[in-house]
Amino acid sequence: MRTRAAALALAALALPLGFLIPTTTPAASPLPDSQDPATVGPLFVDAWPASDAAKRGKAAYEANCIGCHGPEGLGDGGAAAWLDPKPRNFQKGYFKFRTTASGQLPTEDDLFRTITKGLPGSSMPGFPLVAEGTRRDLVAYVLHLAAFGKGQAHARYLMDEEGASAKDVAGARLSEIAGRVHADQFDGRKRIPVGDAPAATPDVLARGASIFKQQCASCHGTTGRGDGGSSYTLRDWQEAEIRPRDFTSGTFRSGNSARDLFIRMRSGLNGTPMPAAVSEPDADVWAVVLYVMSLKQPGTIPATRRMGAEGGN
Repeated sequence: MRTRAAALALAALALPLGFLIPTTTPAASPLPDSQDPATVGPLFVDAWPASDAAKRGKAAYEANCIGCHGPEGLGDGGAAAWLDPKPRNFQKGYFKFRTTASGQLPTEDDLFRTITKGLPGSSMPGFPLVAEGTRRDLVAYVLHLAAFGKGQAHARYLMDEEGASAKDVAGARLSEIAGRVHADQFDGRKRIPVGDAPAATPDVLARGASIFKQQCASCHGTTGRGDGGSSYTLRDWQEAEIRPRDFTSGTFRSGNSARDLFIRMRSGLNGTPMPAAVSEPDADVWAVVLYVMSLKQPGTIPATRRMGAEGGN
């Protein structure tokens, strides 16, 4: 317990004091065609087209976020080694908590909520005391990093499939790549529609329990404690161990309301084994949501309690 407390204390210190971690990197030089773009990457984040809000957000990012998320948003900040789960790699675009469909980037409001309220049960704190305008600029910069990561992937595709040179994609074709990323990743975002939750009647809860047993218990356990038969085998996109949520704790990382859980089921958690319930009828999804909420047991110690990630992921 003493080791765990020390690690959490160090992580907490690093979170708001990102300026203690070096925030500058050597100026990027043009990438020679002979270098391997799969290793180095043909594009440079400082050259990626940025809005005025994103430019302002960079300074706020370096003051508050760089210690965990790293200078280019790769989740490799100085405190990252102490944290579990690891800080988000923004360039990969795998954002768990969104109101958008599976695989899509979050909306600005989604990220604003996360930055403001944090993610309970993780090492991501909320920043409600930071000026709202600054938080909005932070949102813009995080999405800037996500767009850059998508642009990097598209640039590699052009090099592998069309024979474009690293110099070409980082120069003459940069605007083309940025436009394609914006159209694909931002213009296509769609919010998940949410209706009104039904009453938690005995029939609805029984239906939810039946579906839960068939589709959820293998990971979350028959009693919802996150201890299902496959719970210890799950890995995220980085091959890091990931544990299912312990529903008996009643604590969820991005909101505890029925609406929050409905969206989570519909959207899935990008980059994790938690799938999106895309084709299921609303009535079935609501039934599972209400059943999951009924499993809360105040005062119960989560079975999957781990450093910085009480109740699993």
